[in-house]
Amino acid sequence: MKGYKTFLLALLVAIFTLFLSLVPKGLSIGGFTLRKMDILADIRKGIAPPADTLPVLADSAAMIPADSAYGVAPLPDSSEVNAALGAVILPSVDTVLYGRTIEDYTPSQHGLDAFFAAVDSIPTHGRTVRVAFYGDSFVEGDILIGDLRDTLQSLWGGAGVGFVPITSEVARFKRTLKHDYKGWTPHSIVKKDSNTLPYGINGFVYVPTPEAKVHYEGADYFRHTQRWSTVRLFYSAEQSVPFVWQNEGASPTESVLPAGQIKQWKWGIGQPNIRAYAMRFPNSNGLLLYGAALESGPGFYLDNFSLRGNSGGPLGRLQPDIVQKFDNYQHYDLIVVQVGLNAVTNDLTNIRWYEAELQRTFKHLRTCFPHKPILIVSVSDRGDKVGSELATMRGVPAIAAMQRRLAREQGLLFFDLYHAMGGSGTMIRFAQQRPRLANLDYTHLTHEGGRVMGQMFAGLLLGEQKKWRVKQE
Repeated sequence: MKGYKTFLLALLVAIFTLFLSLVPKGLSIGGFTLRKMDILADIRKGIAPPADTLPVLADSAAMIPADSAYGVAPLPDSSEVNAALGAVILPSVDTVLYGRTIEDYTPSQHGLDAFFAAVDSIPTHGRTVRVAFYGDSFVEGDILIGDLRDTLQSLWGGAGVGFVPITSEVARFKRTLKHDYKGWTPHSIVKKDSNTLPYGINGFVYVPTPEAKVHYEGADYFRHTQRWSTVRLFYSAEQSVPFVWQNEGASPTESVLPAGQIKQWKWGIGQPNIRAYAMRFPNSNGLLLYGAALESGPGFYLDNFSLRGNSGGPLGRLQPDIVQKFDNYQHYDLIVVQVGLNAVTNDLTNIRWYEAELQRTFKHLRTCFPHKPILIVSVSDRGDKVGSELATMRGVPAIAAMQRRLAREQGLLFFDLYHAMGGSGTMIRFAQQRPRLANLDYTHLTHEGGRVMGQMFAGLLLGEQKKWRVKQE
């Protein structure tokens, strides 16, 4: 009898588990979303092949009909896009070069010339060169960007982290800066709400409460972001607003922010000797803050505009006139856009909606940054379970190919990060190495992985600079 009860219990558990495997993915019960189970995955015949056996789609639009379930209108023909842009579609580079070079699809085929000319003028003309890097959680907390910035500042000059936000979800995670704050309500282009506030160039606007504070302090991990000589604060104010600032080792000082939209308040000394800087805002009426720049004169600066959850589409909420007011202060020499992780899933079979979204975004960024070179960096590798095996998510190669085609159609620069980092299965290999180069979500880099990838990007730019210099001879 006892054996019979054990058998019956085991049978009931098996039936219940099999029932769970039939539950559709995404079903929510009581606020919890159930994860899809497949207890027969290891024995099921005809299991889907791992992602590295799937072809890279040269034309993602061919995956689905124009009147898809996503309700996206047919994309304009590439000839229509380029007629509007006045560009000529250039042939795509040979696949053997994927990830080994920056692909230049600009009409002149000299997309980076002005950037490298500016870099070479740093020592001769005291030039300041700035890059705006729009990304998602892949570069959040200065992962990758911190090492890239530090390497290039060693070669090209500059001291300081550049643009920093007022608040940050990963303030405790950064190795570039110690960052504390209190009394702020952040709004971003990613988190839609009913406000009509003007977003800053980094996609954020910060509303202070009375006595709001922010404190920046250099960290010791990187050589060139430990100290700086200048603090520039970006804000908008309906009326003049007094505030209090304090440099390390000095007494608090009261100053006034003059009224105006997208203004810059600047303070600094001659030498990069500022280790810590704090600001307090007793009166918050009509005041909006956007961020600060911590720099030290001529050199190279890389501003991290990462937005968690950014698929690229939210960048369309940036207002061109506001962005250009910021750029009047910053004078960016290169705009980098690296998105895609938030659109990738294993179930992705229709990327037409995302193609339409990115097409609009890339065109919008051309309006925000007229006459500036724009470099599109493809989606990185991302792993997950496909059946019972770990593999690259199926949408990754298709999205990377689609991003290349959009850059080519719109006359932009393009870099294939997916192939550069190793292609299919890279994130899984990164997570299995010691020390780990990627987290076990098979999506995000660790700090060690960021160092490897940051140095890879630095090598890429230095290689492109060398080719440019050869052409000048």
